[in-house]
Amino acid sequence: MRFLKGLSFYIFIIFLSIFQFCRPHKDNLHTKKYPASQLKRDAELFKDVVLAMHPVIGVYKPREYYKTKFEKFVASLSDSLTEKQFRTRLKLLIDDLHCGHTEVIASKEYLKEEYKLKLNYSPYIFLPVGDRVYLASNLNKKQDSTLKKGMEIISINGVKVDSMLRYCRRFISGDGFNQTGKYYYSQMAFNTYYLSLFGRPDTFEVEYKNGKESSKLKYRAIKLKSLPPLPLEPRADSLFVKYKRAKMGYRYLDKDKTVMTLKIEKFSHRKAAKAYRKIFRKLNKNRTKNLVIDLRGNGGGSLANSYRLLSYLIDQPQKQTLRTGIKNYPYKKYTHGNAWFKLTRYVYKIIGEKKTVNDTDNFSYTIKPRKRNHFSGKIYVLINGGSFSASALVASYLKYNNRAVFIGQETGGALEGCNAGITPYYKLPNTKVRIRVPAFRIVHDVEPTITGHGIMPDYEIRYEVKDIFKKQNLELLKAKELLKID
Repeated sequence: MRFLKGLSFYIFIIFLSIFQFCRPHKDNLHTKKYPASQLKRDAELFKDVVLAMHPVIGVYKPREYYKTKFEKFVASLSDSLTEKQFRTRLKLLIDDLHCGHTEVIASKEYLKEEYKLKLNYSPYIFLPVGDRVYLASNLNKKQDSTLKKGMEIISINGVKVDSMLRYCRRFISGDGFNQTGKYYYSQMAFNTYYLSLFGRPDTFEVEYKNGKESSKLKYRAIKLKSLPPLPLEPRADSLFVKYKRAKMGYRYLDKDKTVMTLKIEKFSHRKAAKAYRKIFRKLNKNRTKNLVIDLRGNGGGSLANSYRLLSYLIDQPQKQTLRTGIKNYPYKKYTHGNAWFKLTRYVYKIIGEKKTVNDTDNFSYTIKPRKRNHFSGKIYVLINGGSFSASALVASYLKYNNRAVFIGQETGGALEGCNAGITPYYKLPNTKVRIRVPAFRIVHDVEPTITGHGIMPDYEIRYEVKDIFKKQNLELLKAKELLKID
């Protein structure tokens, strides 16, 4: 009996091992390859969705151009690819749409898998400034300090950094033809971009400038789940009165309260109306003559919020139009939110006016100047490549109405408008990659010409690496200089 019990135990172990061996294992999505036939079907759906609904078609380039380009892309998918390889090729394709709201995003399953992993990173953190790269910091405090803060980097793992930067920027969606948004976001996230695109080796080799000579340094990677954020913003101002939910804050720059600076981090969907009432009531009460609005790094948000801000600032009613060529989302089985899209169409029809031209519906809304606590003083607006979407809308209308002096860099958002309003996500059936596609063209009626560029500053500001390390606030310093305050 003891023998039989022992035999039964070993049979059970052998059976369990065979079962474990034969049981299909879940594919690692980082290495799993999809056959060309599945990739073609996903690419066909992407092509059909974009050609059916994307409002940028015909704005910067004609429909036939994109039709031909997408068909060539589908035909080029002749080999199996991983999800990441497929996404990379899609990203390069959508760059030609010149739309900052169109995006290719990894499948949820891929991101969940990646979230659990510790990946190779360089312990040295690099800072791009223009087309050059400098050492910003070292995460490994025990590491050899051969590389020092501020040293210029020539190449990483044999690839020249200027080539790296140009390639990284192709994967950043931007409006029109301007590059400031691409420069802004590549600076913020370069230490993740270059590793994702050029590989994550166990050992890095960096070529750097050492005086007039160049030297090389090899060092090992470190494993992390993610990098800490690179602190690039000017020093935080403790005197700001903050409205956290509204994502804004203000402070007076002088003791006589003649100059207020208003920092709007984003056009929040919450608590903005109350914050504006308090701020503009204070401006009126103190008879403040000058307002500095900081839109740097403001990526947009609520249209209603941006309209509300403009109502306190513009002197004449202004029209703003949402344009769409669809009445329902095409290929609805691959997306969600069609009811919300129809509701938005209905609401804009009620609060504004609808006009249909050649199967395209135009919903125009009038932004009316607010009488109570309206601000009629001098306005200065701080802008950069991170000023996008609703920020560019506000800047466009202030520019057209000659209501502001602009300081900084060209906005990331285009002067004539963008493609947004509502941006549904389509999930491709095989790879599960998500494609963000705008449903509306937001037309800035102040600029009928297609420029392909953002709002240009009256006073252009350029940062050098030393300014960033010192956390200088050059745009605000320029505003103070113009206002003649310390």
